[in-house]
Amino acid sequence: FSGLLWALFLFLMIMPTVTNLVPLFMLLKSMSLLNTLLALILVAVAGGQVFNIFVLRHFLEDLPKDLFEAAEMDGASHFQQVINIVIPMAAPIIGTLAILSFLNAWNEFLLPLIILRDKELFTLGVGLIYLDGEYVKPWGKIMASYFLAAIPLIIIFLFTMRLFVRGLSAGAIKG
Repeated sequence: FSGLLWALFLFLMIMPTVTNLVPLFMLLKSMSLLNTLLALILVAVAGGQVFNIFVLRHFLEDLPKDLFEAAEMDGASHFQQVINIVIPMAAPIIGTLAILSFLNAWNEFLLPLIILRDKELFTLGVGLIYLDGEYVKPWGKIMASYFLAAIPLIIIFLFTMRLFVRGLSAGAIKG
């Protein structure tokens, strides 16, 4: 059963996001969630985890089984093994996935453009496209806005760069 479930899970990874837009729109419409930020949050939490699960599964499969056997012999429960072994060893990967998830949510453009109608609810990426003039583009205002929109990403990257690099290298090295 787990092989079939994993195959279905991998199918979700290769399915383009655009193929789900119409059913997702209809679902959110039937739930009266169109034009709400809650809709974006729910879609990001429910739909953005496929890649994270894929990466975490492969990392956790490579953890040495001897650690868990030794912890079990010392009397550690499964919960204690997760808290004391898995989470500390997976911290770089979890941090890297958190950074990538934040970047994905920050850069999301198509979904907010389709779901949100009120200009007050627009995300930053969608709001930036409405800076264009009808006949003239105010390039100074547009470039300054894009720069200001990038500042939080730069700050997050500077503070988490070490964790990000450690997580990427932990996922690349076997053994």
